[in-house]
This record gives sequence, structure tokens and C-alpha cells, in this order.
Amino acid sequence: MAVLKLSLFSNDFPDFFVIDHTGLMDIAKIETDQDRRDATFKWTGPSLNFGTTGMLVRAVGPHGFCLRIATFDDFRMHSKFFEGIIDPQVKAQVIEESTFVLEAAEIDPNQASFRSVKFPDRFIRHRNFQLFAEPIQPPQDLQSACFRIAPPLHLEDF
Repeated sequence: MAVLKLSLFSNDFPDFFVIDHTGLMDIAKIETDQDRRDATFKWTGPSLNFGTTGMLVRAVGPHGFCLRIATFDDFRMHSKFFEGIIDPQVKAQVIEESTFVLEAAEIDPNQASFRSVKFPDRFIRHRNFQLFAEPIQPPQDLQSACFRIAPPLHLEDF
């Protein structure tokens, strides 16, 4: 199976990419090489076809971190180290809270939305440039849950 490396930018703020800001997931402008590294992910699903299920994990070190819904933080999206979790129940919970279905975005069916598997009424979306997993209230929230898949911003270390 091929490793699918990508970056994601906001449909309504095309200069803003999904980025791991030291454990909190946001959308931000890319200004440095470190930003490019922090905005490059792997999709663990078998393909980038709509309907596939997978996780978004960091493609560039530090490795072993995934985008996770933090239910303890009002469903804010966090970056969570999951590969080294020893307790199988905790690891299963983190993976469950980090697994999404890639779907055609309602506002633009050529672009992507990420619906939670564990919380099927919630999509990754940005609010105040921070990422959350929230229900979408059409039409006002549709843009904030629409992302464009782009080539990875950081190519080194692949």
C-alpha cells in the first residue's frame, strides 16, 4: 500500500493550511520550513477516494502523532502521540477518536471533509483559526469544514 502524504488548506482561507502548533491543531499561513514540516501529514486510509476511512498522522518528525478529537477540551483537535501507548484500551480509544471518513465536502463536492467515525455527526472544521470536531450547521459552517488536498509542503525525509 502506498503512503499518501499530503497537506490540507482551508477552502475559504486558501493561504491557511492545517498545522500542528505544538499539540494543538489550527489553520495558519505557512511562513517557515518548520511550518511546512508541521503541515505535512500522511493519510492512513487505502486511498484518497471519498468513503475511505483513515487517520491523519504527522509525516515529518516527530513521528507517531495523529490528529485526535480531544473530548476533554470541548472537541478541540489535538496532536496526540499514539504509537507508543502501551495500554491496549487507551490506544484503541485514541485510534477511535482519530479515525475519520473522507467525504466530498457539501459546499464543494470536489474538495474534502473529514467526518468522525466515533462521533458521526461531527466534522473537522475551523473556528477562529482553530480546529474542532463539531456538527455542521448549513449553510454557515459548510466552508469551515471544506479542505483542499494539496501535495505535501515538506518533501525532505520521505
